[in-house]
Amino acid sequence: MNILVFNCGSSSQAFKVYRSEPRRPEAVLIAGKAKNVATPTQARPYIRWEINGKPFEKECPLDSHKAAAEQILAILRENGIRPDAVGHRFVHGGRLLQKNVRIDAETRALLLRCLPLAPIHNPNSFSVIEVCEEQLPDIPQFAVFDTAFHAGMPEAAKRYALPTELVEKFGFQKYGFHGLSCQFVTKQAARLMGKPAEALRLIICHLGTGGSSVTAVRNGETLDTSMGYSPLAGLVMSTRCGDLDPGIPLDLVRAGIPLERIDEILNRESGLLGLSGFSSSLPEIITAAGEGNPACRIAYDVYVHRLRKYIGAFYWLLAGADAILFTDDVGERCWQVRERVFESADFLGIFLDHERNRTAAGDSAACISRPDSKVQLWAIPTDEEQVIFHEVLSLLKS
Repeated sequence: MNILVFNCGSSSQAFKVYRSEPRRPEAVLIAGKAKNVATPTQARPYIRWEINGKPFEKECPLDSHKAAAEQILAILRENGIRPDAVGHRFVHGGRLLQKNVRIDAETRALLLRCLPLAPIHNPNSFSVIEVCEEQLPDIPQFAVFDTAFHAGMPEAAKRYALPTELVEKFGFQKYGFHGLSCQFVTKQAARLMGKPAEALRLIICHLGTGGSSVTAVRNGETLDTSMGYSPLAGLVMSTRCGDLDPGIPLDLVRAGIPLERIDEILNRESGLLGLSGFSSSLPEIITAAGEGNPACRIAYDVYVHRLRKYIGAFYWLLAGADAILFTDDVGERCWQVRERVFESADFLGIFLDHERNRTAAGDSAACISRPDSKVQLWAIPTDEEQVIFHEVLSLLKS
């Protein structure tokens, strides 16, 4: 059985096809990622993939995730790879869908109702589901939710200080996101550190090219996380503002700006792009800042400041940490961010090994702290697709 996994990010689209056979280890037939999908960056969009250890790359127009999915399915056909099932990362199921599901007429209708909950992600994922319905009409599809890992978050962390009747009517609470990544990285950290996940206090920095979040994990479960009711809250992201005084959108409404326009501003025109006026890509901003671009320098400073603030808050909540983990594209590969984050952490007994940090390329897990550091620091590649694959297998068996 071949299981195709689509992992829709806000500006990327990863994919893998796993082969699962009885009494044989799982195998990855093809793995790749579409980058710079429908996003304002100086770089051109492309798809990079690997088959049998051989890399391939293709530049092509990727003005939507739908277009990316069509290109990816064409690549599969060209290589004679036919899926028997498809698993999709679906960011936000709200209260309607709190468990991973097979997509049928009933659950499809519920997915449609969830689109506004994560306006940058859910519509993209649904458009990929539609492409698969068109091109693979007889193949079962499954939705795997990013919010599931955070379901056990304490009430004190998930509740907003709003009237109870509004919370109950609309489901206003913190859901948290990047749960698939947190699930994978927590298990990896436990293996690398030689301890059970239940014995570890972890701070996970999932820093992507689109969305980013920080999660405090205790006893293998979420204690708190930076994203909230929607993926808009928390860190400064590529085009999302992150934490914002609620008085600001209220003033925009009073100024007569339509709600749809405000949504567009906060989700697609803010963050690094809004701060810099140059790019939504952090590596591009770091380079421009180093060349003297003042707006990019400010954007970089604000990004790091917000990230440090969340790490510090979660360090306090956890009463210390056994490890701080960096994952996803920026977290794994951008040594400059990690160096900035820990440049004044000595008073906590946290010491970054600068040479290890600069040589950690994101291809494999790397410990980037000094041996005398009170807290271990790691750059760990995430694999959300593997989590989705195993969840789809479980649903197929059930």
